[in-house]
Amino acid sequence: MGLWNEVSYVVSNAGNISSTIFEILQHMQPSHHPIFNTLMWSIWKNRNNKVCNDSTDTCQTICNRATSLLQSWTNAQEVKQQGCTRSTPRHETTWTTPSPGRYKCNVDASFSEALDIVGIGMCIRDSEGAFVLARTEWFSPITDVNIGEAIGLLKAMVWVRDLHLWNMDFEVDSKTVVDYIYGKQIGVSDFSAIITHCVHLLCTDLMNSHVSFIRRQANEVAHSFAKAALSEASFCDYYHIPTCIESIIINEMH
Repeated sequence: MGLWNEVSYVVSNAGNISSTIFEILQHMQPSHHPIFNTLMWSIWKNRNNKVCNDSTDTCQTICNRATSLLQSWTNAQEVKQQGCTRSTPRHETTWTTPSPGRYKCNVDASFSEALDIVGIGMCIRDSEGAFVLARTEWFSPITDVNIGEAIGLLKAMVWVRDLHLWNMDFEVDSKTVVDYIYGKQIGVSDFSAIITHCVHLLCTDLMNSHVSFIRRQANEVAHSFAKAALSEASFCDYYHIPTCIESIIINEMH
């Protein structure tokens, strides 16, 4: 990874591990610090895999994991910076059509403690507001609201990516999800991991897409669809307007 020349001298005269690492960082070019730090993390993860799972990674796997983490983090910062440079986000109370040539995907999650499941509803419409496609899914066990909403958005992003619809405006009524995607929060929770995956998709396959927060009143199609998902046997794709959201779409087109 191009670091050996900078660490070989220190390692050959190594003391304890903490002093060795600090000495390496002192002799290393500052621009190399990020990859060195992620490499140390990847080596430590390999150690944990060995202790906990009796699994040993190859040197190539350790290096690839470090570079992948650093690239994902760099991409995330770019997306967050884009979010910071945008104008103050609109908080629509009525559904609006996307710009010409773009699509809009509204997403929502519904939670049933009795069934112990989370329903996901997602609906794609074109620049005239016309129905294009919709999908419902559900998963179990039930999660907290933030994780459920984030998983719903992630599932919608993967679906849109697989449909090759690149110019997509995603809308969700979870301000927490949008704030974390375009904010500066960093964490190691399950929620943070899901958000990181969403950001990665925005940086790679969905570079011409973005995510916006809207009020529940402007997300009625996805909200109704998410509730309907709770009673379905499995995920369903809809190529024609489902009856449960037909009247809402017709009203929003006028």
